[in-house]
Amino acid sequence: MRTTLAQAKARNIGTSFGIPSCDPRFVTYVNDAQLELSLMGKWWGSYKRLRTCILANCITWPRDVAAVLGFNVCAYTIPIRNMWYEFRENVVEPKPGCGEWTCDQNQLLSRNTVCTFKDISTYGKVRIVSSSVDDGARVLLQGNDPNGVPIRTLDGTDYIEGEYVTLAQPYVESVNSFKNPGILGVQKPITQQRLLVYSVDPVTSDTTQIAIWEASEENPDYIRNYLPHVPELCLDTENPDGTCGACVDTGDGCAEADLDCTGYMADALVRMEFIPALVDTDWLYISNLNALKLGMQAIDYREKNEFDQSVKYFAMAKQLLQQELDKYSPRERTVINVETMGTAKLPRIMGGFI
Repeated sequence: MRTTLAQAKARNIGTSFGIPSCDPRFVTYVNDAQLELSLMGKWWGSYKRLRTCILANCITWPRDVAAVLGFNVCAYTIPIRNMWYEFRENVVEPKPGCGEWTCDQNQLLSRNTVCTFKDISTYGKVRIVSSSVDDGARVLLQGNDPNGVPIRTLDGTDYIEGEYVTLAQPYVESVNSFKNPGILGVQKPITQQRLLVYSVDPVTSDTTQIAIWEASEENPDYIRNYLPHVPELCLDTENPDGTCGACVDTGDGCAEADLDCTGYMADALVRMEFIPALVDTDWLYISNLNALKLGMQAIDYREKNEFDQSVKYFAMAKQLLQQELDKYSPRERTVINVETMGTAKLPRIMGGFI
C-alpha cells in the first residue's frame, strides 16, 4: 500500500521520541530514515517494470531510476554490464552493425551520469523556459566553452565555475556557449514548476530540447546506458539482404502497444531512486510506516550517540521491510535460471560438431 507524507504526519510516528508532525524536523527525519532504509535492500515498492521507446543507442533514464536490473527488447533479454566490464582483460568491445555473431553480443553498457537527456551536438547557448511564479530564481550552469575551456564567471566579488542565469519571462538564455556534450553540472533551487531546457544553435538559432528539470530537483543527475546495436537489433528476424528485421510492439499483456514509438519498445526492471518528500501529497519511498518509525527512532538514537540502540532499531526496521517483501513477493516464487551450456545459442555450441 502506497502512503503519503500527509499519512505519516497523521499517524504522528515521531511523537514517541519527541518530534511531533508539526515540528519542522519531522520531514527531515522522515527523509533521512527513508534514504538509509532504501540503501539496505530491494524492498517492496522500490522496484518496478518500466516501458520505454528507444530511438538511439544512448539511453538516459528518468530521475526516479537508480539502476537497471533487467532489460528486454522485443522479448529478447539483453545482458546488463556495469562500468568495470569493458576494462577487464580479454573482453572484446561490442561492435555496431549486424554480422553472423555480433548480434549475439548485444548488451547494455554503463555510461557516466548526465544532467540532460540529450547532448548538445557541437556547441550552443542554453535557453531555459520557466513559469512566471519562479521568476528571479537563479540556476547555475557548468560546462566548457567552444574552445574546451571550463566556463568561469564573476558572481558578485567571486569567480565561480559556470554561469548563473536568472529565470524570467518568456525565457532566459546563457551568455556563454557550451561545447559538446553541453551542460556538465547544474545547481538549481527548488522551484514551483518544472524547467524546460533547450540548446540554441549559434548559427541557425534552431532550438533542441535537451532536458526537463522537475520542480523538486536541485542537482539534476541521471544514469545513462549504451546499447550498441540500436537501431539494428538482430533478434529472431533478419531480412534477406542481411539487415536486421524490425520488431512490432504488441504490448506487455496489460500495457497496450505504443503506436507512437518510431523506434523499439523496451521493457526494463528498474530499481527506484529515492526522492525526498517535501509536501503532504508526495508519495513516500518507504510506505511501511511502522518500519519508517523504527528508522526515525534509529536516527534519533544515533544523534544522541546511543549507537547500540540505533543499530538495534535499524535491524527491527529491516525485519519489518523483509516481512512485507515476503508477503507481496513470496520467496517460493523466486526464479532461478541455470544455463547448463552457458548462454550461447545452439549453432555456436554445436558449430564444431555439425
